[in-house]
Amino acid sequence: MELQFSDLGAARLVLRATSQALVEGELPLPEGRKSAEVLCVDGSVSVSGAAAGEGAVTVEGRVRVELICRDGDEVFAFASSAAFRHSLPAPGAKEGMTAEAFAALQSISVEQTGALMLSAVLDVECMVLQAAPLRVLAGIRGAEDLERREQTFETVRTDVLGQETVRIREEISAPNAAAVLRASGVCQLRETHVGGAAAISEGTLTVTALTVGADGKLAQFVQHVPVTLETEADGTGMDAVLPVAEAEVEAIGLALPEVDGGMMSVEARIAVRVEALRKESVTLPQDAYAPSLPLSCVREEVQLLLRGETVRFRFGASETLGIPDGMPECYRVAYCMARPVVTSASIEDGRLTVEGLLFTRVLYQTEGGMLYAFTEDIPFRCENAGAGKLTEARAQVRVVSAAASGAGRGIELSYTLQVTAQPYAVVKTHAVTGMEECAPAERPRGVVIYFAGNGETLFDVGRRFNLPRKRLLEMNPGLSETLADGQKLVLLL
Repeated sequence: MELQFSDLGAARLVLRATSQALVEGELPLPEGRKSAEVLCVDGSVSVSGAAAGEGAVTVEGRVRVELICRDGDEVFAFASSAAFRHSLPAPGAKEGMTAEAFAALQSISVEQTGALMLSAVLDVECMVLQAAPLRVLAGIRGAEDLERREQTFETVRTDVLGQETVRIREEISAPNAAAVLRASGVCQLRETHVGGAAAISEGTLTVTALTVGADGKLAQFVQHVPVTLETEADGTGMDAVLPVAEAEVEAIGLALPEVDGGMMSVEARIAVRVEALRKESVTLPQDAYAPSLPLSCVREEVQLLLRGETVRFRFGASETLGIPDGMPECYRVAYCMARPVVTSASIEDGRLTVEGLLFTRVLYQTEGGMLYAFTEDIPFRCENAGAGKLTEARAQVRVVSAAASGAGRGIELSYTLQVTAQPYAVVKTHAVTGMEECAPAERPRGVVIYFAGNGETLFDVGRRFNLPRKRLLEMNPGLSETLADGQKLVLLL
């Protein structure tokens, strides 16, 4: 007797862990600035790496901070960043395991206490996966009557075809802009084509800027710039696979020409990641027996991490914001900034629901030209029907654009969000990883009339009476694998 095995590359989850990390530190002022009153704070977080160790996972990354400040009557903006390193307790984690980490910026504030002091709270989540493939029973040499009960799971594997940072330069319209204080950008890709050794992605770069006009007034504008991004990508074997691409704006800058022509140049550095999504079936043997051999199964409990296709969609809405009591009326809106925080992401009957809060900061001027700011937290809820049969999701929401207008005590805010969600499910099950010799079981002899129980299968009956499926079907022609409750079988033992 010789056992035969196969290796399955299914992702196996060891554990999930969550934690909060506090990032604090002093933010240096730009050269030439000695003091600053903070008007607006925005930020984002990126994870650069995660490593599993004995009972813990260490996550590293960086918090990026963007500020709009006032020094006397002058408004200025600058960006800074702070690195973080956070260790999560992860019972069961060991060196050599694979760790996937995700971080979300829960809150961020900058206080002026002689210096600018950053305080940011991060929600950190990690998944620890087995690095080695799962070794399962494939057969037994010399036991042609081996019967196996199997279960098949559907998952999606993501292969990276290429990743590259692309630099672009475009001209956009900017009437009346005399100076640029702050610029940000979001790049959305609509479609990607891979051919040969290159991938070409078509999309839109949305540019948001805070400018100073020729009249000295602050103003916000939003421009949508069509972009074509070409990156290196290995397209081998792509005939039956759909490529997708993600883009992240690493840096963006706006420059005004020396002669006012109503235009400005946009230079951006965009990180592009091209992936191929492959649907796969994972089949696990969950029970087995061989009528000709006295054997018992060796089973291992496993947690499969099943992934679905990434869901991407846009969501737009409008809200009316009221000027808080005690603050003067608005004459004109100068700028608004919005930062989304996801509070929940769920899937029910294939429908994805993402809920969260949009932390909004509005700068406005009074009729006398004084600058004021207020904050309002706006709940949002968006849905999409393309999540498939999985049960959980991890969602990321970005603000594509946010603009406010109005006067008096009411401000109209319009915003567009880009939602990216990864559906998944964690399935606890067993797999047959071996067979052991055991004492032969005593079986009745003669003709047996057997009535199937609820949910029983041919495999269950065959295992109970040590008969192969083929023999059962010979004695009871026309049987299906799943038997009806009380269905009669005639067995000759």
